[in-house]
Amino acid sequence: MNQQEVKAVLDLLDLNGNVDDLAPTARSASAEQIDEVVYLRPEGAIGVLNKFLSGRVSARELTEWAEVVHSLDAIGVTEGHEDLLIQLLFEISTPELFYEINAETCSRWITRLDQAIS
Repeated sequence: MNQQEVKAVLDLLDLNGNVDDLAPTARSASAEQIDEVVYLRPEGAIGVLNKFLSGRVSARELTEWAEVVHSLDAIGVTEGHEDLLIQLLFEISTPELFYEINAETCSRWITRLDQAIS
């Protein structure tokens, strides 16, 4: 994976822009990738959840972000936080099975993630 492709995946991971624009580029960049190149960290997940809380991304965008991040083989999760981060991605990507995406849900996740890195 070249630097431009890695940047495309990192932009999605950090949600640096509109998920509808970032997702296709990240999918294309990691299409043939079988190894993890970048990693979701609790701090990064907190940053994305804060974007929702500040109104920079919608609940739909957050759900789409979690679906795409969870589906790309080029994105892994940091060692020691696997269970927590996979659970976050699963719950955020399927709010119909868990909780509505709202300020309370995101704040609860931020607290859990913050406790995991403290």
